[in-house]
Parts: sequence; C-alpha cells; structure tokens
Amino acid sequence: MSLTVDAKPTLVLLHGWGYDKACWPSSMLEQLELTYQLIMVDLPGHGDDVFIADNRSCIEQLDQWIISTKSHLPSHYHLLGWSLGGQIAIRMAHGDDRIKSLALMATNPKFICNGHWPKAMSKELLTQFERDYQTIPGKTLRRFASLQAQGCTKPKTQAAQLAMLMHEQPQKAFGLQLLRELDERNHLSQLSQPCFIELAQDDILVPWQWVSQITLPDTAQINYVAGGHSYLLERGSVETAMVKFFQNRTGP
Repeated sequence: MSLTVDAKPTLVLLHGWGYDKACWPSSMLEQLELTYQLIMVDLPGHGDDVFIADNRSCIEQLDQWIISTKSHLPSHYHLLGWSLGGQIAIRMAHGDDRIKSLALMATNPKFICNGHWPKAMSKELLTQFERDYQTIPGKTLRRFASLQAQGCTKPKTQAAQLAMLMHEQPQKAFGLQLLRELDERNHLSQLSQPCFIELAQDDILVPWQWVSQITLPDTAQINYVAGGHSYLLERGSVETAMVKFFQNRTGP
C-alpha cells in the first residue's frame, strides 16, 4: 500500500511584453517551488505560443487565447503576472473562482494614460514603439529594455541583460496592441480573490501612483519596493511580503 502525498498548489506565471516564459530568474523559481508547482505560460505571440493575429479586435483575440489557455490548466490555481502579464491575469481571474489568488507585479490595469488616468505611459510613446517594432524590432526591444532598467541599481548592465532575454518575433506586435487597448480597471475593482499588488517606486512605465486613482477591492494588498520596472528580474527573488502572501494561500 502506497501513501498519497498532497500535491502542491499550482502557480501560473505570466511574463511581460517582449519576453517569454524563459525570462524568470532560476533563483526566483526555486524560491516559489518551495510552495507551489509552477507553470510558465508564453503570452500570445511570444515564445513558443502558436497564436496568429487575425482581423478581430485584439481584445476578442485575447479572450479566445484565455479560453484556450485555461483549458490546459488545473481545476484550481493561483496567478502571478508581471506588467502585461498582470493585466491579462486580472482579465483571466474576473468571474472565475478556479483562480484562487493573484500577485500583480509592476502592473497597471490601464497601461495608457488619458485625462482621467494620468499615471500611466503616454499614448504617443507606445504608438512610436508600435511603429518602430515593425521596422527596427531589435533596436525597439533594446530601447524598451533601457526604459525598464531605469531605476535599477545598475541600469546599463541591467538593460543589456534584459535585451538578451527579448527575442525578435513579428507576432509580438500583438502584445503592443493589447497594452494600448486593455483596460482592466473595472475587473480589478470587482475582484473577489485575494490580490497582492507590488509596485516599484522608480518605475517610469508603471507609475505606482495609479493606485490612488481607483477603488481597489478589500482583498487587495499593496506593497511598494525600490527599483524600476524590471526590479523582479534584477533581484531574482520575491519580497518577504509576497512570500507571506503566498504562504497564506497554500490550499488547492
């Protein structure tokens, strides 16, 4: 007779734009594996994902990708999303009780600013990224890496390391469309799951001040850290506050 050992709960990791599931630092993964069974997912158009854009709106296409992705995930799981991955995590969790908690890192529910949402990236800058990625993708990725590295301890070194993690793929342009169109503010406000939101104080892509412009759910916990947009990849580990958040959610 063999004894059955309870399996660890599942944590699904969603990376940011321009990267793929191989971007996560091995030391961070080892840290998380103490508590969770990990599943790293490539965002649509990134890495090994087979997504191909069509003539529907980018939101419709994303929702179809979410349905397809969920069909391959366990019956219950937790989500960790960074940047664009965090926006998608919010959309995945809305109204889905199979998702037990979310950790959002350097995530803005609406990435682009307007008159009613000033603490975000300018539409003009993102439009330039979209245009440049069509013609000079390598240079565009390197510029994006430089912006992410601002606020880090050694920005030039960090930018070079980030650029090595981002590979040219034409279909990644779809992710830039999502950054322009996604607005997950209502979904975030309506979340019923525990939600850990971590923001970097010197992040020029996702200003931490956006949290004062929205009504967050009672289940949300905010944590501020030093560094820029890529602080997680620079440190290679999760903060103590996030570890405690994870430890309190080790059920199925």
